[in-house]
Amino acid sequence: MKYIKYIISIISIVLSICLINKLNKLGILPNKYLILISILLVILNVIGIILIHKNNKLIKTISIIIYILFISLSIIGIKYTNETINFFKNGFNNNIEIKKYNVLILKTNNYKLEELRNIGYLENVVESKTYLNELDIEKKLEYKSIYELYKDLIDKKIQSIILDESYIELFEEDYNEILDKTKIIYSFDIKKEIKKDEKIKELKPINIYISGSDSRSGLIESNSRTDVNMIITINPEKRKILLTSIPRDYYVRLHGTTGYKDKLTHSGIYGIEMSKHTLEDVFGIKIDYTVKVGFNSVIEIVDLIGGIDINSDKTFTTHCGDGGAEKTYIKEGINHLTGPQALSYARERYAYIEGDNHRIQNQQQVLEAIITSSFKNKNIIKQYKEFLESFKNLYRTDIPDSLIKLYIKNQLEDNKPWTIEKQVVKGTGDSNITYSMPGRYLYVMNPDKESIEKATKNINNLINS
Repeated sequence: MKYIKYIISIISIVLSICLINKLNKLGILPNKYLILISILLVILNVIGIILIHKNNKLIKTISIIIYILFISLSIIGIKYTNETINFFKNGFNNNIEIKKYNVLILKTNNYKLEELRNIGYLENVVESKTYLNELDIEKKLEYKSIYELYKDLIDKKIQSIILDESYIELFEEDYNEILDKTKIIYSFDIKKEIKKDEKIKELKPINIYISGSDSRSGLIESNSRTDVNMIITINPEKRKILLTSIPRDYYVRLHGTTGYKDKLTHSGIYGIEMSKHTLEDVFGIKIDYTVKVGFNSVIEIVDLIGGIDINSDKTFTTHCGDGGAEKTYIKEGINHLTGPQALSYARERYAYIEGDNHRIQNQQQVLEAIITSSFKNKNIIKQYKEFLESFKNLYRTDIPDSLIKLYIKNQLEDNKPWTIEKQVVKGTGDSNITYSMPGRYLYVMNPDKESIEKATKNINNLINS
Protein backbone atom coordinates (compact mmCIF):
# COMPACT_ATOMS: atom_id res chain seq x y z
CA MET A 1 0.00 0.00 0.00
CA LYS A 2 2.92 2.29 0.82
CA TYR A 3 4.36 2.14 -2.69
CA ILE A 4 0.99 2.07 -4.47
CA LYS A 5 0.01 5.49 -3.14
CA TYR A 6 3.29 7.03 -4.39
CA ILE A 7 2.96 5.36 -7.80
CA ILE A 8 -0.67 6.51 -8.18
CA SER A 9 0.22 10.06 -7.16
CA ILE A 10 3.10 10.24 -9.66
CA ILE A 11 0.97 8.80 -12.48
CA SER A 12 -1.76 11.32 -11.75
CA ILE A 13 0.65 14.27 -11.76
CA VAL A 14 2.35 13.11 -14.98
CA LEU A 15 -0.99 12.63 -16.75
CA SER A 16 -2.20 16.05 -15.58
CA ILE A 17 0.93 17.71 -16.97
CA CYS A 18 0.57 15.75 -20.21
CA LEU A 19 -3.10 16.78 -20.56
CA ILE A 20 -2.29 20.47 -20.08
CA ASN A 21 0.51 20.24 -22.64
CA LYS A 22 -1.81 18.55 -25.13
CA LEU A 23 -4.57 21.14 -24.61
CA ASN A 24 -2.00 23.91 -25.06
CA LYS A 25 -0.70 22.25 -28.24
CA LEU A 26 -4.27 21.95 -29.53
CA GLY A 27 -4.39 25.73 -29.54
CA ILE A 28 -8.14 26.36 -29.47
CA LEU A 29 -8.67 27.10 -25.77
CA PRO A 30 -8.39 30.71 -24.59
CA ASN A 31 -5.77 31.27 -21.87
CA LYS A 32 -8.43 31.80 -19.22
CA TYR A 33 -9.72 28.26 -19.77
CA LEU A 34 -6.22 26.76 -19.81
CA ILE A 35 -5.38 28.51 -16.53
CA LEU A 36 -8.69 27.39 -14.98
CA ILE A 37 -8.13 23.76 -16.01
CA SER A 38 -4.53 23.89 -14.75
CA ILE A 39 -5.60 25.26 -11.36
CA LEU A 40 -8.35 22.64 -11.11
CA LEU A 41 -5.90 19.80 -11.88
CA VAL A 42 -3.41 21.15 -9.30
CA ILE A 43 -6.12 21.34 -6.62
CA LEU A 44 -7.37 17.83 -7.38
CA ASN A 45 -3.85 16.42 -7.24
CA VAL A 46 -3.08 18.21 -3.96
CA ILE A 47 -6.33 16.95 -2.40
CA GLY A 48 -5.57 13.46 -3.68
CA ILE A 49 -2.07 13.47 -2.20
CA ILE A 50 -3.38 14.68 1.18
CA LEU A 51 -6.16 12.08 1.32
CA ILE A 52 -4.07 9.13 0.14
CA HIS A 53 -1.46 9.80 2.85
CA LYS A 54 -4.04 9.81 5.64
CA ASN A 55 -3.72 7.00 8.18
CA ASN A 56 -7.43 6.23 7.97
CA LYS A 57 -7.78 3.07 5.89
CA LEU A 58 -11.26 3.95 4.58
CA ILE A 59 -10.14 7.39 3.43
CA LYS A 60 -7.11 5.84 1.69
CA THR A 61 -9.34 3.34 -0.12
CA ILE A 62 -11.77 6.04 -1.22
CA SER A 63 -8.89 8.27 -2.39
CA ILE A 64 -7.42 5.42 -4.47
CA ILE A 65 -10.81 4.84 -6.13
CA ILE A 66 -11.08 8.58 -6.86
CA TYR A 67 -7.52 8.58 -8.21
CA ILE A 68 -8.33 5.67 -10.52
CA LEU A 69 -11.37 7.54 -11.86
CA PHE A 70 -9.31 10.74 -12.22
CA ILE A 71 -6.50 8.90 -14.04
CA SER A 72 -9.03 7.22 -16.36
CA LEU A 73 -10.61 10.57 -17.22
CA SER A 74 -7.16 12.08 -17.84
CA ILE A 75 -6.29 9.26 -20.23
CA ILE A 76 -9.59 9.72 -22.07
CA GLY A 77 -8.99 13.48 -22.23
CA ILE A 78 -5.50 12.96 -23.68
CA LYS A 79 -6.89 10.44 -26.19
CA TYR A 80 -9.58 12.77 -27.51
CA THR A 81 -7.22 15.75 -27.53
CA ASN A 82 -4.69 13.73 -29.57
CA GLU A 83 -7.39 12.75 -32.05
CA THR A 84 -8.45 16.39 -32.37
CA ILE A 85 -4.84 17.49 -32.90
CA ASN A 86 -4.44 14.89 -35.65
CA PHE A 87 -7.69 16.08 -37.24
CA PHE A 88 -6.45 19.66 -37.42
CA LYS A 89 -3.07 18.50 -38.72
CA ASN A 90 -4.50 16.37 -41.54
CA GLY A 91 -7.94 17.91 -42.03
CA PHE A 92 -6.80 21.33 -43.25
CA ASN A 93 -4.41 22.58 -45.90
CA ASN A 94 -4.91 19.14 -47.43
CA ASN A 95 -5.95 20.05 -50.96
CA ILE A 96 -4.74 17.60 -53.59
CA GLU A 97 -6.06 17.43 -57.14
CA ILE A 98 -5.85 14.37 -59.36
CA LYS A 99 -6.34 14.50 -63.10
CA LYS A 100 -6.86 11.08 -64.63
CA TYR A 101 -6.19 10.60 -68.34
CA ASN A 102 -7.26 7.63 -70.45
CA VAL A 103 -6.07 6.42 -73.84
CA LEU A 104 -9.10 4.96 -75.64
CA ILE A 105 -9.48 2.82 -78.74
CA LEU A 106 -12.51 1.17 -80.34
CA LYS A 107 -13.62 -2.04 -78.66
CA THR A 108 -13.34 -3.84 -81.98
CA ASN A 109 -9.58 -3.12 -82.11
CA ASN A 110 -6.78 -4.80 -80.15
CA TYR A 111 -4.02 -2.20 -80.33
CA LYS A 112 -1.44 -1.99 -77.59
CA LEU A 113 -0.02 1.37 -76.59
CA GLU A 114 3.31 0.76 -78.32
CA GLU A 115 1.51 -0.21 -81.56
CA LEU A 116 -0.34 3.09 -81.99
CA ARG A 117 0.67 5.15 -85.02
CA ASN A 118 -1.64 8.10 -84.39
CA ILE A 119 -3.61 9.63 -81.53
CA GLY A 120 -6.01 12.57 -81.20
CA TYR A 121 -6.15 15.05 -78.33
CA LEU A 122 -7.92 18.28 -77.39
CA GLU A 123 -5.99 21.49 -77.82
CA ASN A 124 -7.19 23.03 -74.53
CA VAL A 125 -5.96 20.17 -72.35
CA VAL A 126 -2.37 21.15 -71.54
CA GLU A 127 -1.37 18.05 -69.56
CA SER A 128 -2.22 15.64 -72.36
CA LYS A 129 0.01 17.63 -74.74
CA THR A 130 2.91 17.38 -72.30
CA TYR A 131 2.41 13.65 -71.80
CA LEU A 132 2.10 12.93 -75.53
CA ASN A 133 5.57 14.34 -76.13
CA GLU A 134 6.91 11.37 -74.18
CA LEU A 135 5.07 8.79 -76.31
CA ASP A 136 6.64 7.27 -79.39
CA ILE A 137 3.62 7.90 -81.62
CA GLU A 138 4.17 9.15 -85.15
CA LYS A 139 1.12 11.42 -85.51
CA LYS A 140 -0.36 13.49 -82.70
CA LEU A 141 -3.46 15.22 -84.03
CA GLU A 142 -4.89 18.29 -82.31
CA TYR A 143 -8.67 18.85 -82.21
CA LYS A 144 -10.69 21.87 -81.15
CA SER A 145 -13.91 19.93 -80.56
CA ILE A 146 -14.45 16.77 -78.56
CA TYR A 147 -17.27 15.89 -80.95
CA GLU A 148 -14.93 15.91 -83.94
CA LEU A 149 -12.36 13.96 -81.94
CA TYR A 150 -14.85 11.25 -81.05
CA LYS A 151 -16.37 11.15 -84.55
CA ASP A 152 -12.98 10.55 -86.18
CA LEU A 153 -12.35 7.69 -83.74
CA ILE A 154 -15.72 6.11 -84.53
CA ASP A 155 -15.12 6.60 -88.27
CA LYS A 156 -11.67 4.97 -87.84
CA LYS A 157 -9.82 8.02 -89.16
CA ILE A 158 -7.62 7.83 -86.07
CA GLN A 159 -6.64 4.82 -83.98
CA SER A 160 -6.92 6.34 -80.52
CA ILE A 161 -7.77 9.37 -78.45
CA ILE A 162 -6.60 10.66 -75.09
CA LEU A 163 -9.21 12.16 -72.78
CA ASP A 164 -9.38 13.59 -69.30
CA GLU A 165 -11.68 11.40 -67.16
CA SER A 166 -13.85 14.43 -66.37
CA TYR A 167 -14.31 15.06 -70.09
CA ILE A 168 -15.63 11.53 -70.48
CA GLU A 169 -18.24 12.20 -67.78
CA LEU A 170 -19.16 15.42 -69.55
CA PHE A 171 -19.31 13.78 -72.97
CA GLU A 172 -21.56 10.98 -71.70
CA GLU A 173 -24.43 13.47 -71.41
CA ASP A 174 -24.63 13.62 -75.23
CA TYR A 175 -23.06 10.27 -76.17
CA ASN A 176 -23.81 7.77 -73.41
CA GLU A 177 -22.57 4.97 -75.65
CA ILE A 178 -18.95 6.18 -75.53
CA LEU A 179 -17.99 3.61 -72.89
CA ASP A 180 -19.80 0.84 -74.80
CA LYS A 181 -17.99 1.54 -78.07
CA THR A 182 -14.52 2.21 -76.64
CA LYS A 183 -12.09 0.65 -74.21
CA ILE A 184 -9.24 2.04 -72.16
CA ILE A 185 -5.80 0.62 -72.92
CA TYR A 186 -3.78 2.93 -70.72
CA SER A 187 -4.35 5.42 -67.90
CA PHE A 188 -2.18 7.79 -65.92
CA ASP A 189 -2.73 10.30 -63.13
CA ILE A 190 -1.28 13.76 -62.59
CA LYS A 191 -1.31 14.89 -58.97
CA LYS A 192 -1.06 18.46 -57.82
CA GLU A 193 -0.87 19.83 -54.28
CA ILE A 194 -2.62 23.14 -53.62
CA LYS A 195 -1.37 24.18 -50.21
CA LYS A 196 -0.53 27.43 -48.46
CA ASP A 197 2.42 27.47 -46.11
CA GLU A 198 1.27 30.19 -43.75
CA LYS A 199 0.68 30.68 -40.04
CA ILE A 200 -2.31 32.92 -39.34
CA LYS A 201 -1.88 35.05 -36.22
CA GLU A 202 -4.83 37.41 -36.48
CA LEU A 203 -8.33 37.25 -37.92
CA LYS A 204 -9.23 39.43 -40.90
CA PRO A 205 -12.23 39.53 -43.26
CA ILE A 206 -11.86 36.84 -45.93
CA ASN A 207 -13.58 35.30 -48.95
CA ILE A 208 -13.75 31.52 -49.25
CA TYR A 209 -14.82 29.74 -52.44
CA ILE A 210 -16.91 26.59 -51.90
CA SER A 211 -16.97 24.15 -54.80
CA GLY A 212 -19.44 21.27 -54.67
CA SER A 213 -18.13 18.35 -56.69
CA ASP A 214 -20.52 15.71 -57.98
CA SER A 215 -17.88 13.39 -59.40
CA ARG A 216 -19.12 9.84 -60.01
CA SER A 217 -15.60 8.54 -59.42
CA GLY A 218 -16.09 8.83 -55.68
CA LEU A 219 -12.72 10.54 -55.27
CA ILE A 220 -13.04 14.09 -54.03
CA GLU A 221 -9.50 14.76 -55.32
CA SER A 222 -10.59 14.08 -58.91
CA ASN A 223 -11.18 17.07 -61.15
CA SER A 224 -14.83 17.23 -62.15
CA ARG A 225 -17.63 19.63 -62.87
CA THR A 226 -18.41 21.97 -60.02
CA ASP A 227 -22.14 21.74 -59.39
CA VAL A 228 -22.20 24.00 -56.34
CA ASN A 229 -20.49 27.38 -56.44
CA MET A 230 -20.57 29.63 -53.44
CA ILE A 231 -18.49 32.47 -52.05
CA ILE A 232 -18.51 32.76 -48.27
CA THR A 233 -17.54 36.21 -47.02
CA ILE A 234 -16.62 36.30 -43.33
CA ASN A 235 -16.07 39.35 -41.14
CA PRO A 236 -14.95 38.06 -37.71
CA GLU A 237 -15.09 41.45 -36.00
CA LYS A 238 -18.67 42.15 -37.13
CA ARG A 239 -19.59 38.49 -36.62
CA LYS A 240 -21.23 38.43 -40.03
CA ILE A 241 -21.23 35.84 -42.80
CA LEU A 242 -22.50 36.42 -46.33
CA LEU A 243 -23.23 33.45 -48.61
CA THR A 244 -23.19 34.27 -52.32
CA SER A 245 -24.45 31.46 -54.58
CA ILE A 246 -23.69 31.36 -58.29
CA PRO A 247 -25.66 29.14 -60.73
CA ARG A 248 -23.64 26.29 -62.23
CA ASP A 249 -24.61 27.21 -65.82
CA TYR A 250 -23.43 30.83 -65.57
CA TYR A 251 -21.92 31.70 -68.96
CA VAL A 252 -18.55 33.26 -68.09
CA ARG A 253 -15.05 33.54 -69.47
CA LEU A 254 -12.78 30.96 -67.89
CA HIS A 255 -9.72 32.62 -66.42
CA GLY A 256 -6.86 32.99 -68.89
CA THR A 257 -8.78 31.61 -71.88
CA THR A 258 -9.74 33.14 -75.20
CA GLY A 259 -12.49 32.35 -77.67
CA TYR A 260 -15.82 31.05 -76.43
CA LYS A 261 -17.04 31.59 -72.90
CA ASP A 262 -18.06 28.55 -70.87
CA LYS A 263 -20.44 27.29 -68.24
CA LEU A 264 -19.08 27.86 -64.74
CA THR A 265 -19.58 24.17 -63.93
CA HIS A 266 -17.04 23.26 -66.63
CA SER A 267 -14.32 25.26 -64.87
CA GLY A 268 -13.96 22.42 -62.36
CA ILE A 269 -12.60 20.19 -65.12
CA TYR A 270 -9.46 22.33 -65.11
CA GLY A 271 -9.11 22.39 -61.32
CA ILE A 272 -10.43 24.38 -58.40
CA GLU A 273 -7.89 27.16 -58.98
CA MET A 274 -9.46 27.78 -62.40
CA SER A 275 -12.90 28.04 -60.78
CA LYS A 276 -11.57 30.38 -58.10
CA HIS A 277 -9.79 32.73 -60.51
CA THR A 278 -12.78 32.73 -62.86
CA LEU A 279 -15.05 33.93 -60.06
CA GLU A 280 -12.46 36.51 -59.03
CA ASP A 281 -12.69 37.84 -62.59
CA VAL A 282 -16.51 37.81 -62.57
CA PHE A 283 -16.88 39.71 -59.27
CA GLY A 284 -13.62 41.67 -59.27
CA ILE A 285 -12.72 40.41 -55.79
CA LYS A 286 -9.91 38.45 -54.12
CA ILE A 287 -10.73 34.95 -52.93
CA ASP A 288 -8.43 33.89 -50.11
CA TYR A 289 -9.14 30.17 -49.75
CA THR A 290 -10.99 27.31 -51.38
CA VAL A 291 -12.98 24.35 -50.07
CA LYS A 292 -14.01 21.47 -52.31
CA VAL A 293 -16.94 19.47 -50.96
CA GLY A 294 -17.59 15.96 -52.25
CA PHE A 295 -21.20 14.92 -51.91
CA ASN A 296 -20.32 11.24 -52.33
CA SER A 297 -18.91 11.45 -48.79
CA VAL A 298 -22.35 12.49 -47.56
CA ILE A 299 -23.46 8.84 -47.41
CA GLU A 300 -20.81 7.78 -44.93
CA ILE A 301 -21.10 10.71 -42.55
CA VAL A 302 -24.92 10.86 -42.55
CA ASP A 303 -25.16 7.16 -41.71
CA LEU A 304 -22.50 7.56 -39.03
CA ILE A 305 -24.58 10.17 -37.18
CA GLY A 306 -27.78 8.18 -37.53
CA GLY A 307 -29.38 10.12 -40.39
CA ILE A 308 -30.49 13.72 -40.76
CA ASP A 309 -33.81 15.62 -40.75
CA ILE A 310 -34.61 17.97 -43.61
CA ASN A 311 -37.67 20.15 -44.19
CA SER A 312 -38.91 19.86 -47.78
CA ASP A 313 -41.13 22.53 -49.32
CA LYS A 314 -42.82 20.02 -51.64
CA THR A 315 -43.63 16.35 -52.20
CA PHE A 316 -41.74 14.45 -54.92
CA THR A 317 -39.66 11.37 -55.69
CA THR A 318 -35.98 11.97 -56.40
CA HIS A 319 -34.61 11.02 -59.81
CA CYS A 320 -31.03 10.23 -58.81
CA GLY A 321 -30.25 6.63 -57.96
CA ASP A 322 -26.62 6.27 -59.02
CA GLY A 323 -23.25 6.77 -57.34
CA GLY A 324 -24.56 5.34 -54.07
CA ALA A 325 -27.64 7.59 -54.03
CA GLU A 326 -31.05 6.03 -53.51
CA LYS A 327 -34.27 7.09 -55.23
CA THR A 328 -36.37 8.46 -52.41
CA TYR A 329 -39.93 9.60 -51.78
CA ILE A 330 -39.80 13.03 -50.17
CA LYS A 331 -42.92 14.41 -48.50
CA GLU A 332 -43.62 18.04 -47.81
CA GLY A 333 -42.42 18.81 -44.30
CA ILE A 334 -39.91 16.95 -42.13
CA ASN A 335 -38.15 13.88 -43.59
CA HIS A 336 -35.59 11.67 -41.84
CA LEU A 337 -33.00 10.58 -44.41
CA THR A 338 -30.28 7.94 -44.49
CA GLY A 339 -26.96 8.57 -46.24
CA PRO A 340 -28.00 7.32 -49.72
CA GLN A 341 -31.32 9.19 -49.43
CA ALA A 342 -29.59 12.42 -48.34
CA LEU A 343 -27.23 12.23 -51.33
CA SER A 344 -30.16 11.74 -53.70
CA TYR A 345 -31.97 14.72 -52.14
CA ALA A 346 -28.82 16.87 -52.41
CA ARG A 347 -28.52 16.07 -56.13
CA GLU A 348 -32.18 16.61 -57.04
CA ARG A 349 -32.98 19.40 -59.49
CA TYR A 350 -35.61 18.02 -61.88
CA ALA A 351 -38.39 18.20 -59.30
CA TYR A 352 -38.12 21.99 -59.09
CA ILE A 353 -39.06 24.76 -61.48
CA GLU A 354 -35.92 26.64 -60.35
CA GLY A 355 -33.77 23.59 -61.13
CA ASP A 356 -30.17 24.14 -60.05
CA ASN A 357 -31.01 27.18 -57.97
CA HIS A 358 -33.23 25.06 -55.74
CA ARG A 359 -30.67 22.25 -55.69
CA ILE A 360 -28.18 24.73 -54.22
CA GLN A 361 -30.63 25.35 -51.37
CA ASN A 362 -31.06 21.60 -50.81
CA GLN A 363 -27.32 21.04 -50.64
CA GLN A 364 -26.94 23.90 -48.17
CA GLN A 365 -29.74 22.29 -46.17
CA VAL A 366 -28.03 18.87 -46.13
CA LEU A 367 -24.69 20.32 -45.02
CA GLU A 368 -26.39 22.39 -42.31
CA ALA A 369 -28.33 19.31 -41.13
CA ILE A 370 -25.10 17.29 -40.91
CA ILE A 371 -23.52 19.92 -38.67
CA THR A 372 -26.66 20.33 -36.53
CA SER A 373 -27.22 16.58 -36.13
CA SER A 374 -23.56 16.05 -35.26
CA PHE A 375 -23.82 18.37 -32.27
CA LYS A 376 -27.10 16.80 -31.14
CA ASN A 377 -25.94 13.20 -31.54
CA LYS A 378 -25.37 11.67 -28.10
CA ASN A 379 -23.23 8.86 -29.52
CA ILE A 380 -20.76 11.22 -31.22
CA ILE A 381 -18.28 10.86 -28.33
CA LYS A 382 -18.25 7.08 -28.77
CA GLN A 383 -17.68 7.53 -32.50
CA TYR A 384 -15.49 10.61 -32.19
CA LYS A 385 -12.52 9.30 -34.17
CA GLU A 386 -14.72 7.79 -36.89
CA PHE A 387 -16.71 11.02 -37.13
CA LEU A 388 -13.56 13.15 -37.55
CA GLU A 389 -12.27 10.79 -40.25
CA SER A 390 -15.61 10.87 -42.12
CA PHE A 391 -15.89 14.64 -41.78
CA LYS A 392 -12.33 15.06 -43.07
CA ASN A 393 -13.22 13.01 -46.16
CA LEU A 394 -16.13 15.33 -46.91
CA TYR A 395 -13.85 18.11 -48.20
CA ARG A 396 -10.41 19.23 -49.37
CA THR A 397 -9.14 22.74 -48.62
CA ASP A 398 -6.12 25.03 -48.64
CA ILE A 399 -7.29 26.70 -45.42
CA PRO A 400 -4.51 26.35 -42.79
CA ASP A 401 -5.43 24.81 -39.45
CA SER A 402 -4.07 27.91 -37.69
CA LEU A 403 -6.94 29.96 -39.15
CA ILE A 404 -9.62 27.50 -38.02
CA LYS A 405 -8.08 27.33 -34.54
CA LEU A 406 -8.14 31.12 -34.29
CA TYR A 407 -11.84 31.21 -35.19
CA ILE A 408 -12.67 28.54 -32.58
CA LYS A 409 -10.53 30.25 -29.93
CA ASN A 410 -12.08 33.62 -30.72
CA GLN A 411 -15.57 32.17 -30.46
CA LEU A 412 -14.84 30.46 -27.13
CA GLU A 413 -13.42 33.72 -25.83
CA ASP A 414 -16.64 35.73 -26.00
CA ASN A 415 -19.27 33.42 -27.58
CA LYS A 416 -20.91 36.26 -29.52
CA PRO A 417 -23.63 35.21 -31.99
CA TRP A 418 -23.11 35.33 -35.77
CA THR A 419 -25.41 36.80 -38.40
CA ILE A 420 -25.74 34.89 -41.67
CA GLU A 421 -27.11 36.48 -44.84
CA LYS A 422 -27.63 34.88 -48.25
CA GLN A 423 -27.72 36.19 -51.80
CA VAL A 424 -27.99 34.55 -55.23
CA VAL A 425 -26.85 36.15 -58.46
CA LYS A 426 -29.35 35.87 -61.29
CA GLY A 427 -29.35 35.37 -65.03
CA THR A 428 -31.44 34.39 -68.05
CA GLY A 429 -31.46 31.03 -69.78
CA ASP A 430 -29.92 30.76 -73.24
CA SER A 431 -28.19 28.37 -75.63
CA ASN A 432 -24.61 28.88 -76.76
CA ILE A 433 -21.31 27.26 -77.74
CA THR A 434 -18.89 26.65 -74.87
CA TYR A 435 -15.11 26.65 -74.56
CA SER A 436 -14.97 23.08 -73.26
CA MET A 437 -17.52 21.59 -75.66
CA PRO A 438 -17.24 23.57 -78.95
CA GLY A 439 -19.26 22.29 -81.86
CA ARG A 440 -22.61 22.09 -80.13
CA TYR A 441 -25.00 24.52 -78.48
CA LEU A 442 -25.56 23.86 -74.78
CA TYR A 443 -27.86 25.38 -72.20
CA VAL A 444 -26.20 28.33 -70.46
CA MET A 445 -27.29 31.20 -68.21
CA ASN A 446 -26.32 34.70 -69.22
CA PRO A 447 -25.30 36.62 -66.08
CA ASP A 448 -27.43 39.56 -64.99
CA LYS A 449 -25.00 42.48 -64.75
CA GLU A 450 -27.06 44.39 -62.20
CA SER A 451 -27.32 41.30 -60.02
CA ILE A 452 -23.54 40.81 -60.07
CA GLU A 453 -22.86 44.46 -59.28
CA LYS A 454 -25.21 44.36 -56.31
CA ALA A 455 -23.67 41.10 -55.01
CA THR A 456 -20.15 42.48 -55.43
CA LYS A 457 -21.07 45.64 -53.54
CA ASN A 458 -22.42 43.57 -50.65
CA ILE A 459 -19.26 41.44 -50.56
CA ASN A 460 -16.95 44.45 -50.59
CA ASN A 461 -19.01 46.26 -47.95
CA LEU A 462 -18.62 43.32 -45.56
CA ILE A 463 -14.91 42.88 -46.33
CA ASN A 464 -14.15 46.57 -45.79
CA SER A 465 -16.48 47.30 -42.87
